[in-house]
Amino acid sequence: MKLKSLFFGMVLSVGFGVNAQESDQERECLRMRFLASEELKINNYSGAVTYYIKGEQICKGYDKANYDRLIASLRNTISDEKDEVRKKAYTDTLIAVYERAEKAGHSGAESYLLRAQYEGGTTKPRRTVADELYAKGIQAANGKVDEAYVGLYYYNTLMLFNEAAADKKPAQKKKMISDYFALSKLVSDNGMSPRTQETLNSYLNYAVKACADVLPELKGFMSALPKDPTAKKSTVKSFIALLDAKGCEESKEYEMLIDTLIAIEPNIDAVIAKAKMMKSKKKYGEAIATYRQAKGMATDAEMKEQIEYSICEIQFSGQGSYSAAYSTAMGISGKYRGEALKIAAQCVAMNANSCGAGTVDRKMNYYYAVDLLERASGAGANVSSLIGRYRGNYPSDGELFDNGFKKGQSINLSCWGVNVSVR
Repeated sequence: MKLKSLFFGMVLSVGFGVNAQESDQERECLRMRFLASEELKINNYSGAVTYYIKGEQICKGYDKANYDRLIASLRNTISDEKDEVRKKAYTDTLIAVYERAEKAGHSGAESYLLRAQYEGGTTKPRRTVADELYAKGIQAANGKVDEAYVGLYYYNTLMLFNEAAADKKPAQKKKMISDYFALSKLVSDNGMSPRTQETLNSYLNYAVKACADVLPELKGFMSALPKDPTAKKSTVKSFIALLDAKGCEESKEYEMLIDTLIAIEPNIDAVIAKAKMMKSKKKYGEAIATYRQAKGMATDAEMKEQIEYSICEIQFSGQGSYSAAYSTAMGISGKYRGEALKIAAQCVAMNANSCGAGTVDRKMNYYYAVDLLERASGAGANVSSLIGRYRGNYPSDGELFDNGFKKGQSINLSCWGVNVSVR
């Protein structure tokens, strides 16, 4: 009996000891949380973080409400912190807390995008982890996300490319292109701002330079364009701009996009884009005909002059039709007047050897070419090198004397229907 009583007393003693220990732990857990709440009352978020972190260890983890308070305190601390080293240290802590909260079942899809954003601000950003979180967060939200996350996501993709080892660069470049098209579709489907699309464009242009890199990835996205006409138009225009930037105007994909844009909305921009495409393919006759179609649609005088100048450039550089280019150039005014006169002068020079009965007569064409260049200079064109070269082709004093010409004499150039003075 005495032994049994002794044993019973030992059990009671041990039991009460355990209960007392648990009670002390619970009291300390409550005390840490209380002290944290007191710090929050005076907006001392870093102080609250200190107590919450201590409490988390003492309490053996938190419920969702307390994890939410700890996370909110950390985020406010990061926002207020000016020292970059301390800011990164707090961000490291925040990421670790998010992961512990998720493991405990108190954090999930609703936090993925925030976590991805904070991953970029840690002492050692885990780009792959951030990429996974961005992708999962956007998927969980069915694409209905703040558009700022789109730019942040793609910036992280760019960093993955920049930081990749040489043997990993090709795969990361492919991801850059694939993500670009997927995120561009997200932008158009959700009516996001043009600035967000421009951000995507700038990041892609930094990493991807060649047309050949872009086209294979484009094909899949072209087969799944948005059904909504406005979104479809926006997406197609973005793709056209991308292919323009990469020099893809001669590709069949570019032509398909142009035709798609014209089918959606046959406006002047789409028709001009088609004219540019025809020019890049050296289909100069079709390009000029398309530009003339666009001119018929133009209501703005400056746009009409721009189109005429584009036609003039094709006639001069593409077709080598100097008489036609000259005629077009002489009819252009306004903003493009100087460059048009420069082309006209070059047309005169290019035709000089076939305009005039003799050598001296033909050389006099350069008088007119220089006159045109001087007028071009007055209209803002840079012509100094051409002027020097063309003056070098003037008839010499000896040639003028031998052929009976006098300085200041007026000479008619029948090819151009103008008079020039002998110099």
